[in-house]
Amino acid sequence: MKNFGCALAGEEADVYFTLYNASNQTYFSERYLAKINKQGVSNNVEMIGKQSTIFCDLGNQDLLKDIYLACHIVRIGRMNPHPSTTLGRGPKDYRRPFGVGVLSLSDLLTADNSSSNEKEKPIKITLVNANTDNDFSTLHETLITPGKSSKSLPTSTTNLGVIIEMRMLHGELEQLKIEKPLLFKQNVSITRKLGFADVIMPGDVRNDVYIHLNTADFEKDRNKVEIIVHVLTDNKIVPCICLGDGEKPVEEYKSVVYRHTNQPRWNEIIKLMIPIDKFNDTHIRFEFRHCSGNRANNMRKLFGMSFVKLMKGDGTTLHDGSHELYVYTCTDHNRFENPSAYLVLPFSTTDTANKSINAQNNSNYPRSPREFFHVETTICSTKLTQNVNLLDLLRWKKNTNNVVDTLRRLSKVGGQDIVRILQDVLDTLFSILDDNPEKYADLVFKGLIYIIGVLRDSRFKSFTTVLDTYIERHFSGALAHKYLLSYLQRVTENIQMNHDYASSAFSSFHFLFKFCIRSRILYEQTTGGKGDGRFVSDVRSLFSSIKDFMKRDEDYVRKAQSTLLENCYIVFIELQKLLSPLDVSTLMMETIESVPQSSGLTGVKLKCLSQAIKGKLFTDSSSRSYILPLSLGILSSLIKGEQELRICLSIVGDILASYKHLTLTEYESNEIQLIVNALIGILLNTLLHIQKDQTVGPNAPGSPSIVSLCTSCFICLLKLMKEGHYEMLISTMAHDLEKLCGFLLRLFCVFEHLVTMVIFPKDWMVMKMALNIVILSSTQYFCQPLHTYLIDAVQNEPHSKDSQSIYETPHDEGVQSRIISHCIEVWNRFFLFASCFLTQPCLQLETFTVEKRSKIQDKYGDLREPMAFHAVSMWDKLGSTKAEFKSKTSLFLGVTLVPGSGLRKAVLPIISDIMDCEFQSKGNFSQLEDDLSDKLDQFVVQERKGDNNYRDLFESVLMQQSKGKDWEEKGVHLIGKIAQLLERLIDYRNVVSINNEDKRFMKISCIYNLMNFLYQDRSKRDTWARHIYRLHELHLRKDEHTEAAFTLLELAKTYNWSDNLIPEDSYGRFPQQKERERKEILYNKILVHLDKGQVWECGIPLCKELADLYENKLYNYKKLSTILKTQADFFTKILDVKRLPPIYFLVEFFGKSFPAIKRNKCFIFRGNPCDKVANILQSLQADFPNAQPLSFKADDSIKNGQAQYISVRQVNVTASENSRFKGHNVPHEITLFYQGNEVNEFFYDRPFQKGVEDKSMPMKSMWLDRITLKTTFRLPGVLKWAEVTQIIKGEKISPLKIAVETMKKTSAELELLNYNAKTYGVVEPLTMKLSGVVQAQVSGGITVYRDIFLTESYAEENPDDDDIIQELKNLIEDQFRILSECIIVHSRLIDDTLRPLHDEFKRQLLELKRSIQHDTSSPGPLPERKESLNRLGIKNEDRSNKSKSVFHTPETQALRNMARRTSTPVIPMREPNTRLIPKSYKRGPVSPRKNSDPGLMISQDALSGIGTSDSSSTSSSSIPHTRDSGSSSSLDINNSTFYRSSIISNVSNRSSSDGDTFPSIPPPLPKRGGSRPNSGTGSTSSGSRSDSPIPETDPPAVPPRKVNEAPPPLPRKTSSSNLSRRSGEMPVITRETLPTTHENPVPSRPVDSGIYSGSETSLKDIGEIQITVPSSEELNGLLSVQIPVGGTAEPEVPPKRTPPPVPSRPKRTPDHSQ
Repeated sequence: MKNFGCALAGEEADVYFTLYNASNQTYFSERYLAKINKQGVSNNVEMIGKQSTIFCDLGNQDLLKDIYLACHIVRIGRMNPHPSTTLGRGPKDYRRPFGVGVLSLSDLLTADNSSSNEKEKPIKITLVNANTDNDFSTLHETLITPGKSSKSLPTSTTNLGVIIEMRMLHGELEQLKIEKPLLFKQNVSITRKLGFADVIMPGDVRNDVYIHLNTADFEKDRNKVEIIVHVLTDNKIVPCICLGDGEKPVEEYKSVVYRHTNQPRWNEIIKLMIPIDKFNDTHIRFEFRHCSGNRANNMRKLFGMSFVKLMKGDGTTLHDGSHELYVYTCTDHNRFENPSAYLVLPFSTTDTANKSINAQNNSNYPRSPREFFHVETTICSTKLTQNVNLLDLLRWKKNTNNVVDTLRRLSKVGGQDIVRILQDVLDTLFSILDDNPEKYADLVFKGLIYIIGVLRDSRFKSFTTVLDTYIERHFSGALAHKYLLSYLQRVTENIQMNHDYASSAFSSFHFLFKFCIRSRILYEQTTGGKGDGRFVSDVRSLFSSIKDFMKRDEDYVRKAQSTLLENCYIVFIELQKLLSPLDVSTLMMETIESVPQSSGLTGVKLKCLSQAIKGKLFTDSSSRSYILPLSLGILSSLIKGEQELRICLSIVGDILASYKHLTLTEYESNEIQLIVNALIGILLNTLLHIQKDQTVGPNAPGSPSIVSLCTSCFICLLKLMKEGHYEMLISTMAHDLEKLCGFLLRLFCVFEHLVTMVIFPKDWMVMKMALNIVILSSTQYFCQPLHTYLIDAVQNEPHSKDSQSIYETPHDEGVQSRIISHCIEVWNRFFLFASCFLTQPCLQLETFTVEKRSKIQDKYGDLREPMAFHAVSMWDKLGSTKAEFKSKTSLFLGVTLVPGSGLRKAVLPIISDIMDCEFQSKGNFSQLEDDLSDKLDQFVVQERKGDNNYRDLFESVLMQQSKGKDWEEKGVHLIGKIAQLLERLIDYRNVVSINNEDKRFMKISCIYNLMNFLYQDRSKRDTWARHIYRLHELHLRKDEHTEAAFTLLELAKTYNWSDNLIPEDSYGRFPQQKERERKEILYNKILVHLDKGQVWECGIPLCKELADLYENKLYNYKKLSTILKTQADFFTKILDVKRLPPIYFLVEFFGKSFPAIKRNKCFIFRGNPCDKVANILQSLQADFPNAQPLSFKADDSIKNGQAQYISVRQVNVTASENSRFKGHNVPHEITLFYQGNEVNEFFYDRPFQKGVEDKSMPMKSMWLDRITLKTTFRLPGVLKWAEVTQIIKGEKISPLKIAVETMKKTSAELELLNYNAKTYGVVEPLTMKLSGVVQAQVSGGITVYRDIFLTESYAEENPDDDDIIQELKNLIEDQFRILSECIIVHSRLIDDTLRPLHDEFKRQLLELKRSIQHDTSSPGPLPERKESLNRLGIKNEDRSNKSKSVFHTPETQALRNMARRTSTPVIPMREPNTRLIPKSYKRGPVSPRKNSDPGLMISQDALSGIGTSDSSSTSSSSIPHTRDSGSSSSLDINNSTFYRSSIISNVSNRSSSDGDTFPSIPPPLPKRGGSRPNSGTGSTSSGSRSDSPIPETDPPAVPPRKVNEAPPPLPRKTSSSNLSRRSGEMPVITRETLPTTHENPVPSRPVDSGIYSGSETSLKDIGEIQITVPSSEELNGLLSVQIPVGGTAEPEVPPKRTPPPVPSRPKRTPDHSQ
């Protein structure tokens, strides 16, 4: 106890510590008392903080219990500690309850023995309630069991608890005192266990009595009762009450006093140490006194007493247990001067001695009939007993006439009573035997058997050591051996008389024989070594009877035989004290051999033999020479029959292990040879068989433990063998070649299994290296007969006369051929074993850490080199017979892949020899090439072997070896081809890793290179198919269904529509089936991928091919119907589903550090419609994290440097022409696909100035340098990229050609938008496009082309461009026709809101056409145009400055207002089958888009016919992916051959080194406010909301715009049905409010200048339009298309009219299934 932290208010205290078993709620140790003085410390100053004890005698079973340390604190003071009360002014020596604490010891008891478990732990003390202090005795139970009591337990802030330090000690107490002397120097007390310890050693004397004060029942007026305990001997009080170890015994003990209860429960344990000679006359008296706290009456008033006698009348002690004692009334005047006055009274109901006396009528001590006192007693005595029969035995001399009866009654005594006084009982039995052996020998013999049988009981098994100690130290019967040997022999010979008795006797056989041996030793010591000589003969006679008994085959003797055999070896050990080792070993082996094989006692016999091998008998050479041959005969027969394999192999291991400690002389060497001849063949056969055994179970022959045992025995035997042993072994088989071949074949098979099987754990490196060393050394000896005896048989040569002296040649040709095949098989097995040895993981030092590798090399060296050189030497000895082993190419190839240049150089010439043999036999290397390719794929890719150094060494060594050979030319070709394959396999292996998404680009590239390499050879199609599957899986991980489909299509092309059976593929993907069935399965998978990739055009030919198969060959109309439905669905999707064309990028890799397949090469990447340069660059940097983006032209220093650079730019597509569409009016949805797919030609342009720049017309001198790129294959294909094989430079594009291309593109866009408007009613994109074409005023358009190219001066300066100028005129005329058609469609679809703008379109179109017609005949601007410009406040020369070309006209204001209403956000790309659902929103004021104002929504450049490139170089992919808006149609044109014409407007501000220019095209407006269902794969945000009403009040004035500001957005179309509902503004769905349902959303792209955002406005924003609109007749005269009269509107007051019905296609539910 380190500290006592409880405040006791100046009183002393007793602190008791007890071990408590919570399971059965009992104390099981004595109480340790720590006394505390008034200052709260120990009374002994030296023991402050050092009060300690040891709880001893704890057994293993006790440690498993739920043990707690209980602490009870008893204060010594007044009845009540508060002096203000009456009880607080009484006597100060009352023992009153204070508090209780408990501490669990489970963690301490289960701690590791070796670990330091010294811990300081606090015990929280719970105070006792003053009003219910009777709970003090059971409070610890309440604390241990939570929830047992609902009462709140009192606590105190001054209660800090008790701090203790605990430690777990293991071992005997006396040994601990020796091992830990410092611990016991602190006066450590000993606290014993209640009752006996698990083991009572002879010499341990105890005579302790434990009294447990339990409860009492008193009259109601008797409370505050104190018990005073006295121990009286001879009517005198004696000081034998022990309060604790180290404390002096006292004469009395006072109990704790409880208030307010007449049924107190003390639960206190008292230890009494009564002398053994005083025990008979001792009794214990309990005095009951009523305690008063009144100062006037401070005496303890006696009111009763009880007593108990410790001895019964028959001489036995009081039995253990609970006793209900009578309470006798008495007062102080009695004074107990004569205890005999109450001793005549009965003390309890069980006291039969004085039962006849009437205790209630006694005058001195009348008994209270309703009062009782309950105590429990436990007597721990090694001299006294509570059993009458045992007491009679111990006192046999007092009544010799009843000795026989007493001995017979011994079997009725319980084991608990016997083990307590075991030594006294045994001394008594042998004293009786010495007294009259003829009379009592038989009964004593039976008594010994009974006692030994008791000790074999599991409860008393630990007492067997007590018996051994007794025999060695305390037994003194020098003549007992004479009688015990004769009785043992009698039992053996007469077993049929009493089977159970014989079994009991044989179970005690070893102990009885110990008594015999010890008795004989004592006899010889007594007689001075002059014995009678009969002992040896008696022993031989006994074992002769035992041998006869063991030979018996009756069933009833099996148990007795097994019991006797189990105990025999102990007898042989004891016999070595008196007989020689040879005599003992003779007796032992004769006894073991006497057991028949069929008796079922094989296991018991082997256990006895195992004990003999492990003992001293086997270390003696004379006894070993007798034991070894007999043991080997027994073991070999059992191992051969696989009986008791585990114990047999254990015995063999013990035999072999015993020779490790012996000096191997010639005698021991002969013994080892004997073991080798007897066991090596059997162990080989056993190893081969048990390795194939599939039986499950711990004792099954194939269990890992038995395999390990057999392996250990075999390796240990090989390690013991020396050179002479190997030679002797081989010489015994040399005359029989078939036998020698069989032995070597089994040997190399076992060696192969040993180096490939997992015998030892992974980290047992020492064991593995020891195994390999033994195998390596043994191989050197066992390989000698390969070339000494078997080489002639392999070469099929006749033997010489000398060789016949070694073995005889068989004359039978069948036997000869069989021997030759066996010899070849042995050689094959040897090479296989050598390969496995060299490639085993534990020898691959390169895989270990540097420290581990250096340690292994220092201790063992590199074991691979000697084995490799040995294998090469054996190969060289084959000579001309090497061709027989050319099939072992894979073995030697695997060895060459083992790291180490020396090893590789030594083994690679074997490959050259195999090539020579292959060529000599077949004349080609086709089969060898297949083998090498397959195995290299396995070794390099799957097993990750080989490197570039190996590839170089492989090529150089084999090239050198092939020089001068007949097959040199073909061999060089093969070696080069294999070297190329190695390079590709190593590249692929370096980037491939399972479940790793890194290096994906390199993985796919390497797989593709391997596929191309392997495809050249039809014989490697299986390996090629494996890479097809790998590539297919990599595509599917990124949802690249198009590429996955083309990948499988490559595999499908290798099959035909035949009924030929093709085997199952090696990867389990397809079973054995017909060729057409496999191709059909592949086609169906391809169609699924093509459908998901939206490449339906590529799937239609497959559908037709399958349809032809089903209709004309298989006649399977059900499948035909299904495939035709699929084909029809593909056709429907081509027309209905809107698809955005892919974007293509040029990617260039610069730097020597790139892999060879990418180094300084360029590729075309097929990107998704929303991909940008940054996306492609980011995906490539995942494979090459050190690569830097390159934004300028690469020179030689970059190409040849070590740094990595990647250049990415977008390129245009040169669409492939489809001859089927020539001369036909093909829908745009059909032709659109071929403008971005099935292409292999691309280009990009570099603008440059040629000549003097005309700043007023920069386009006049702006040329383009066009670079054309051609790829290896068309895209899409097997990969998402294709290598560029041809780069065509030098094509210069003149400004006139640029204008022609731009006009073609613009016309195509107008036709597409016009078609969408007529078909789907989508008018907003057409409105925007008309505004850009008709109102084009700067940097392009028809007027600019007129001023530059359609002049006489230009024609005179460029006479060679007449054809192009004429083409431009034709294009202009054709565009006017298209514009006229668009105006008509636009007029039918718009509502009143856009009517003024539409009229302005017609007016400007008429004016533009007039000016063009006039200019074609007379160059220069028309007067009307000049007047129009002057009227609008714009001078003609202002057109030269783009920044000032802003028109503030009513029509542009209308466009601005429309754009405010039709905010079109940039919608990221999403999956085709997802749908955008706008979030719900509230009505409220509309704020302009972030970072913009209404004056910056749109520039005049976006409305021009040519357009300008966005400053952010936003590509066309930023246009919403929608069908209804018509934007995709506009975008499709942008990716065709006609690149964006708006490049001209901005080229003057960009350098020629800046790369591509990707102008922006104004995106379409949102679709009309209708409820038509969406079709295709996309939808716009505005397509799902109706038009917003026009506000009733005027909108705020639009602030003036700055220079370069875009004009306001256009007003959007508002239907008349919505005009009536204009009650307030509706919010506009913008980018920020638009929800997305993408799983992987594409990052937002920079906002193009062509994206409009703004709020709704009304017609009031347009204002009065003071213009003159020509009549329809005038327009009909000017335009080629008649305009209906009803299509015009009055300019002054626009009438309210309903627009004509919009043509719409039938509603269909969008197909989101794909």
